[in-house]
Amino acid sequence: MMLDFLLWVQRFAQNLSKSLSSVVKILVLSKKPKTMVKRSNDEAVILANGPSLDTMIEESIDFLNDKDLVCVNHFPSTEYFERLKPRYLISSAPDLWRDDIEPFYMRQSDNLFETLSRKTTWDLIFYFPFEARKYKRWQSFLEKNSLIKIVYYNTTPIEGWKPFRHWCFRHNLGMPRPHNVLIPSIFLLINSGYRKIYLWGADHSWLKDISVDEQNNALINQKHFYDEHTSVARPLDWKGVGARKLHEILYKFMTAFASYFVIDEYAKSRNVRIINKTKGSFIDAFEREN
Repeated sequence: MMLDFLLWVQRFAQNLSKSLSSVVKILVLSKKPKTMVKRSNDEAVILANGPSLDTMIEESIDFLNDKDLVCVNHFPSTEYFERLKPRYLISSAPDLWRDDIEPFYMRQSDNLFETLSRKTTWDLIFYFPFEARKYKRWQSFLEKNSLIKIVYYNTTPIEGWKPFRHWCFRHNLGMPRPHNVLIPSIFLLINSGYRKIYLWGADHSWLKDISVDEQNNALINQKHFYDEHTSVARPLDWKGVGARKLHEILYKFMTAFASYFVIDEYAKSRNVRIINKTKGSFIDAFEREN
C-alpha cells in the first residue's frame, strides 16, 4: 500500500510539474489559435517522404482517389507534386524559415519555396508554425502566388494530465512534442475534423542508418523516396546549424515515437482512426493495414 501511495504521489507531482510548465509555455510561446481549415472529405492521406512512398504511389495510386492529400516538407520539389496536386502542404522544420542557418540548408530552403511558388497552379493550404511568420525571406517567394494560402499553427509542446492536454489540443494551443513533421500533420488533420487519416511513406526506419565515425561524429543517413540512392550520412543539425551527439539524436527519435502514442490517444478521444499503411514502418503506435 505504501509503495502504491508513493507511486501515486510521484505521478501526481510529475503531472503537476508538466502541466504548470505547459501553461507557462503557452503564455510565452503560443499565439492566438487559428481555426483549422474545414475538411472537404472524411478521409485524408498523409504522403510522408519515407523511401517507400514512390513504390506505394505507383502500385496503389487509385487508393488516393476521393481523399484529401497532404504532403510535407520537400515534397513540392518532386514530380509527384504537380501530378497529385495535394490539398495541403505541412512543414515544421526550422531550417526552412530561419536565416541563421548553414549554406546547405539555406539552398534547400530557397529551392523549396521557389519551386513551390512556381509549380502550384491549384488552391493549396500551407500550414507553417507561427514562429516562421517573423522571417521574411521565405515569404518573398510565396507572395508571388495567390493560390497558396498560409495558415499558421502553434507548435508549443503540451504535457501533463490527459484532460488538460486534450483541452489544449482541442483549442489549438499546442500539440504533442513535434519532433517530426508527421506529428503536426496528423494533429492538424484531427482538429480539422477528418475521420480517417492514412499514413503513406512513414517508414521512420532511421535507427538502422545511424553511425559514428572515427572522429566521434554521430551521423545519420536520412533517406527519402526522392534521394534514397544518393543521400549520404551527415550530422543531425540543431535548427539548421551545428551537430547533435548520439544521445541527442536518440532522444529526439524517442520523443517523436512517444508523441505518436499521445496523438493516438487524442485521436481515439475524437473518434478518429489513424491507419498506417506503410509496410515495414517503425511506428508502433497506430493500427496497421496493408
